[in-house]
Amino acid sequence: MVLANFRASREGQSSQSRRRRWWSPLAALALVPLALFAMQGSASAQTWCFDQGGGHPDLKGDTTWAEGTTQAPNTWQDWVWRGDTFRCPWNSPGCQYSWGYSKTTGWSWSSGLSVSIPYLGSLTPNYGRNGSTSTTFTFTTNLRPGQFAQPIHVVERRWKQGDFVGAFRSNGDHCDSRHPNAVTYWWDGNYRWGHWENNEHVSDYGTYNIWS
Repeated sequence: MVLANFRASREGQSSQSRRRRWWSPLAALALVPLALFAMQGSASAQTWCFDQGGGHPDLKGDTTWAEGTTQAPNTWQDWVWRGDTFRCPWNSPGCQYSWGYSKTTGWSWSSGLSVSIPYLGSLTPNYGRNGSTSTTFTFTTNLRPGQFAQPIHVVERRWKQGDFVGAFRSNGDHCDSRHPNAVTYWWDGNYRWGHWENNEHVSDYGTYNIWS
């Protein structure tokens, strides 16, 4: 279906940050025809034949976009790693703390991605994109007596939602008498359908968590 290889661009790229390419694997057309043959409508000049028994032509250049329509004004912190905890002694005048090690943490570009598709309900697809944060924690921080500190890796995320643009559509017409199981369909690049929500990566860094 249209849920594989969700490709996202980085924040700050104005045109690409609103539109995400959502490729449509051909093999899944036979599995979820109701999702891709979205609604009945009038066909354009160019049509293809699709055999519901499993045969289909080699399509090229037909892409469904996941387009963002709403996003949260603020980001939130996803702590993807926490290191050892250090406490400054109560009977000290204060501490200067440095963890003193290097750490690399892997994380997913997406968190909590969910997709709602007509006729199929809610799905949780695989985002398929990952990143990592590497930090050498040799920098120091000052602690008051009794305070705690630990090294952490943080991914700043922003919640977004939107819908999909582009789908294969069909009015159920058969291609010809020689192929009774084959129906015509066409690509409608402006058709909007479905819904998605996601917490996308905005930035990542290493720092210290300090508390009393």
